[in-house]
Amino acid sequence: MKKYRPVIAAAMALLFYTLADILIWQRIFETNQMVQYATIYHTGWFVSLAGYAIMGVILMWGAWKDCLYFLISLFVGAFSGLEDVLYYILDGKPMPETLPWLEGNPMIYHVSRVGVIGSVSFWIMALAVLYIVLYHWQTAIATKVAKIFIPARKTLGIGE
Repeated sequence: MKKYRPVIAAAMALLFYTLADILIWQRIFETNQMVQYATIYHTGWFVSLAGYAIMGVILMWGAWKDCLYFLISLFVGAFSGLEDVLYYILDGKPMPETLPWLEGNPMIYHVSRVGVIGSVSFWIMALAVLYIVLYHWQTAIATKVAKIFIPARKTLGIGE
Protein backbone atom coordinates (compact mmCIF):
# COMPACT_ATOMS: atom_id res chain seq x y z
CA MET A 1 0.00 0.00 0.00
CA LYS A 2 2.82 2.40 0.85
CA LYS A 3 4.28 2.31 -2.66
CA TYR A 4 0.96 3.53 -4.05
CA ARG A 5 0.64 6.33 -1.47
CA PRO A 6 1.45 9.23 -3.84
CA VAL A 7 -0.88 7.88 -6.53
CA ILE A 8 -3.79 7.47 -4.11
CA ALA A 9 -3.10 10.84 -2.46
CA ALA A 10 -3.00 12.66 -5.82
CA ALA A 11 -6.17 10.92 -7.01
CA MET A 12 -8.03 11.80 -3.80
CA ALA A 13 -6.81 15.41 -3.85
CA LEU A 14 -7.87 15.78 -7.49
CA LEU A 15 -11.25 14.18 -6.75
CA PHE A 16 -12.06 16.57 -3.89
CA TYR A 17 -10.59 19.50 -5.81
CA THR A 18 -12.98 18.69 -8.68
CA LEU A 19 -15.95 18.29 -6.35
CA ALA A 20 -15.20 21.70 -4.82
CA ASP A 21 -14.99 23.12 -8.35
CA ILE A 22 -18.45 21.74 -9.16
CA LEU A 23 -20.00 22.95 -5.92
CA ILE A 24 -18.52 26.43 -6.00
CA TRP A 25 -18.43 27.29 -9.70
CA GLN A 26 -21.60 25.64 -10.92
CA ARG A 27 -23.80 25.72 -7.84
CA ILE A 28 -22.86 29.26 -6.73
CA PHE A 29 -21.27 31.31 -9.54
CA GLU A 30 -23.29 30.03 -12.51
CA THR A 31 -26.55 29.64 -10.58
CA ASN A 32 -26.39 33.23 -9.32
CA GLN A 33 -25.13 34.71 -12.62
CA MET A 34 -21.79 35.70 -11.10
CA VAL A 35 -19.58 34.60 -14.01
CA GLN A 36 -18.12 38.12 -14.18
CA TYR A 37 -16.14 37.12 -11.06
CA ALA A 38 -14.42 34.24 -12.87
CA THR A 39 -10.95 35.79 -12.48
CA ILE A 40 -11.31 35.97 -8.70
CA TYR A 41 -12.76 32.45 -8.66
CA HIS A 42 -9.81 31.07 -10.64
CA THR A 43 -7.34 32.71 -8.24
CA GLY A 44 -9.08 30.96 -5.34
CA TRP A 45 -9.19 27.74 -7.37
CA PHE A 46 -5.41 27.86 -7.78
CA VAL A 47 -4.85 28.71 -4.10
CA SER A 48 -6.90 25.67 -3.08
CA LEU A 49 -4.84 23.49 -5.42
CA ALA A 50 -1.66 24.86 -3.83
CA GLY A 51 -3.15 24.03 -0.42
CA TYR A 52 -3.75 20.41 -1.44
CA ALA A 53 -0.19 20.25 -2.80
CA ILE A 54 1.37 21.67 0.39
CA MET A 55 -0.70 19.38 2.60
CA GLY A 56 0.36 16.32 0.59
CA VAL A 57 4.04 17.25 0.68
CA ILE A 58 3.91 17.82 4.45
CA LEU A 59 2.28 14.42 4.99
CA MET A 60 4.83 12.66 2.75
CA TRP A 61 7.85 14.65 3.91
CA GLY A 62 10.98 12.52 4.05
CA ALA A 63 10.09 10.42 1.01
CA TRP A 64 11.35 12.55 -1.88
CA LYS A 65 9.99 10.27 -4.60
CA ASP A 66 6.52 10.34 -3.07
CA CYS A 67 6.59 14.14 -2.76
CA LEU A 68 7.83 14.58 -6.33
CA TYR A 69 5.35 12.15 -7.86
CA PHE A 70 2.45 13.56 -5.83
CA LEU A 71 3.18 17.16 -6.89
CA ILE A 72 3.71 16.34 -10.55
CA SER A 73 0.64 14.11 -10.80
CA LEU A 74 -1.59 16.59 -8.95
CA PHE A 75 -0.63 19.50 -11.18
CA VAL A 76 -0.73 17.38 -14.35
CA GLY A 77 -4.18 16.14 -13.33
CA ALA A 78 -5.39 19.67 -12.68
CA PHE A 79 -4.04 21.25 -15.87
CA SER A 80 -4.04 18.43 -18.45
CA GLY A 81 -7.81 18.36 -18.86
CA LEU A 82 -8.30 15.48 -16.42
CA GLU A 83 -9.98 17.78 -13.91
CA ASP A 84 -12.38 18.93 -16.64
CA VAL A 85 -13.21 15.35 -17.64
CA LEU A 86 -13.78 14.43 -13.98
CA TYR A 87 -15.93 17.55 -13.58
CA TYR A 88 -18.44 16.27 -16.13
CA ILE A 89 -18.28 12.65 -14.98
CA LEU A 90 -18.90 13.55 -11.34
CA ASP A 91 -21.61 16.06 -12.25
CA GLY A 92 -23.37 13.48 -14.41
CA LYS A 93 -23.54 15.80 -17.40
CA PRO A 94 -22.24 15.17 -20.91
CA MET A 95 -18.95 16.80 -21.77
CA PRO A 96 -19.48 19.61 -24.30
CA GLU A 97 -18.14 19.31 -27.85
CA THR A 98 -15.65 22.10 -27.14
CA LEU A 99 -14.08 23.42 -23.96
CA PRO A 100 -13.02 26.96 -25.01
CA TRP A 101 -11.66 27.91 -21.57
CA LEU A 102 -8.81 25.43 -22.22
CA GLU A 103 -7.67 27.40 -25.28
CA GLY A 104 -4.03 28.35 -24.93
CA ASN A 105 -3.26 25.60 -22.42
CA PRO A 106 0.00 24.01 -23.65
CA MET A 107 -0.93 20.67 -22.08
CA ILE A 108 -4.09 20.33 -24.18
CA TYR A 109 -3.77 19.10 -27.76
CA HIS A 110 -7.10 20.59 -28.87
CA VAL A 111 -10.10 22.09 -27.05
CA SER A 112 -12.55 19.67 -28.64
CA ARG A 113 -13.92 16.82 -26.50
CA VAL A 114 -11.81 14.31 -28.44
CA GLY A 115 -8.72 16.53 -28.17
CA VAL A 116 -9.10 16.92 -24.40
CA ILE A 117 -9.68 13.19 -23.86
CA GLY A 118 -6.65 12.47 -26.06
CA SER A 119 -4.55 14.90 -24.03
CA VAL A 120 -5.73 13.33 -20.79
CA SER A 121 -4.82 9.86 -22.11
CA PHE A 122 -1.35 11.07 -23.10
CA TRP A 123 -0.68 12.67 -19.71
CA ILE A 124 -1.95 9.64 -17.77
CA MET A 125 0.46 7.47 -19.77
CA ALA A 126 3.26 9.95 -19.05
CA LEU A 127 2.48 9.72 -15.32
CA ALA A 128 2.55 5.91 -15.54
CA VAL A 129 5.99 6.06 -17.18
CA LEU A 130 7.19 8.49 -14.50
CA TYR A 131 5.95 6.12 -11.80
CA ILE A 132 7.81 3.20 -13.38
CA VAL A 133 10.99 5.26 -13.68
CA LEU A 134 10.82 6.50 -10.09
CA TYR A 135 9.75 3.31 -8.34
CA HIS A 136 10.62 0.30 -10.49
CA TRP A 137 13.37 1.16 -12.93
CA GLN A 138 16.09 1.63 -10.32
CA THR A 139 15.19 -1.69 -8.66
CA ALA A 140 15.24 -3.52 -11.99
CA ILE A 141 18.63 -2.06 -12.93
CA ALA A 142 20.10 -2.82 -9.50
CA THR A 143 18.95 -6.44 -9.79
CA LYS A 144 20.56 -6.83 -13.22
CA VAL A 145 23.80 -5.21 -12.07
CA ALA A 146 23.90 -7.45 -9.00
CA LYS A 147 23.45 -10.56 -11.18
CA ILE A 148 26.46 -9.51 -13.24
CA PHE A 149 28.84 -8.24 -10.55
CA ILE A 150 28.25 -10.58 -7.61
CA PRO A 151 29.31 -13.71 -9.58
CA ALA A 152 32.24 -11.74 -11.05
CA ARG A 153 33.41 -10.68 -7.57
CA LYS A 154 33.28 -14.27 -6.36
CA THR A 155 35.20 -15.49 -9.41
CA LEU A 156 37.89 -12.85 -8.90
CA GLY A 157 38.02 -13.43 -5.15
CA ILE A 158 37.05 -9.83 -4.33
CA GLY A 159 35.32 -9.11 -1.05
CA GLU A 160 35.96 -12.47 0.57
